[in-house]
Amino acid sequence: MKKLNQLNLKDKKYIIFDMDGTLIDSIGVWNRTDQKLIEDFGNLTIDLDTIQKERDSFIHQNQNSDIYLAYCKNLIKKYNLNINDAKQLLKIRWDKSGEVLEKEMDFKKDVVNLVLKLKELGFTLILATMTTQVQLDIYSKRNKKMLSQMNITEIFDLITTKEDVKNKKPHPEIYNKIMDNYNATPNECLIFEDSYTGVLASHNARIEVINVYDKYADIDREKINEVTDYSIKRYKEFIDLIDNLYPPKINIKKQTNVSI
Repeated sequence: MKKLNQLNLKDKKYIIFDMDGTLIDSIGVWNRTDQKLIEDFGNLTIDLDTIQKERDSFIHQNQNSDIYLAYCKNLIKKYNLNINDAKQLLKIRWDKSGEVLEKEMDFKKDVVNLVLKLKELGFTLILATMTTQVQLDIYSKRNKKMLSQMNITEIFDLITTKEDVKNKKPHPEIYNKIMDNYNATPNECLIFEDSYTGVLASHNARIEVINVYDKYADIDREKINEVTDYSIKRYKEFIDLIDNLYPPKINIKKQTNVSI
């Protein structure tokens, strides 16, 4: 892994952000939602770390076109849930999480400041997420807390979601499509990712990636560190890098000395 000050940011034109766990604090919401589903329909209490580990493992190992529907089928089978319709369970999952996503979800600390700085400096900003359009609409239209800080549909020049690709991360399709869209080279791009699958997708696309620390990715920390190019614990580290590379311009007004 390289040190952050080794990054040649001035070679970059396209800055790409993942969503869940990178731009927003969301992983814990899905852990709690799945825990509640298992309790309600299986009369079992599974600890949150186990739920996340099993979900991450399932998503990583399966290439289903509708991965979340497949995941609900897996929950029904694995925990013998008292519900047979995976589509119904998926709808309940969205409904249970929807209110939290709308009222409690927020951006990660300092990321709004970073995104606005990058926008002002003229970088092309892209959101590349396996989030569904339904979830994205909650963040960009109904979540007042997030909207008061930044409207992602207005700030980002391009947004790609789960519906735009056939292959999920760690397949590099989503990043390859972005490069094709702009006729960009990997060297012109930089990606922010929190998870192992995201970092690996970036690596597979041959694009430099910065791993943004998220506690929910600690179970994959060693694998992340083996693949990622750079690592930051908080966005303030990258903001400091920008401020050093692009110091604010100071306007000095000429003063006329008048002798009396």
